[in-house]
Amino acid sequence: MILGTCKKYSVILFSVLIMCFPMALLHAQTVKHVVVIDPAHGGEDVGVISVDKTPEKDLTLAIARELKKELAGNADMEVILTRDSDKTMTVAERQKYIKKTRPALVLTLHINAGFGKTSSGFEMYYPGFQEKNEALKKKTKKGDTGNENKYLNDTVRLSRLVQKNLDVLFPRKGRGLREAHVPLADNLELPVLAVELGFATNPEENKKLASGKTQKDIARALAKSIKSFF
Repeated sequence: MILGTCKKYSVILFSVLIMCFPMALLHAQTVKHVVVIDPAHGGEDVGVISVDKTPEKDLTLAIARELKKELAGNADMEVILTRDSDKTMTVAERQKYIKKTRPALVLTLHINAGFGKTSSGFEMYYPGFQEKNEALKKKTKKGDTGNENKYLNDTVRLSRLVQKNLDVLFPRKGRGLREAHVPLADNLELPVLAVELGFATNPEENKKLASGKTQKDIARALAKSIKSFF
């Protein structure tokens, strides 16, 4: 009697597993990595004004849109822009939106400015380990910063991919990865990388940044980096 009952339950369990397997497989196939692209500035906040009077906000938005197009064909990825128009957004508003979307990473795009016309190249910024760890300790009242360190390590890993791919476009012009305060990363427990895509104060570099071709090339390089990250 006990043996017969066990066989009966085994058949039922097997049937349930057979029915659930396609559902689990479908779920696995539909899981997407959410990527947030943040075109810096916007609206009343014009950012840096280039030598030809083009505001930074226009350049970052143009490149962000191209980047979204480059990643659009990836079935396992959902790309979201913090802004897709010329509107004013505070850092707090961007952070609120980012937390709502729960992304795997955030790439915030900027255009640099120098004190003269000769500064050139791209560079990246990430929040320092000590800065982020102190913020987390204050928030949790604990010393457990394991996850936070993972986010920072992931940010550094992403930066190396970006460096590698942008180096192809801008040979010998990479200014490297720098530890600095990234306001957008405050209170965000995920990888956040700020990329300065050249100098608007350099006439030659600004001309390239305003070019549709260069914007597409930058977008392809960033897209390749993001794909490699996952």
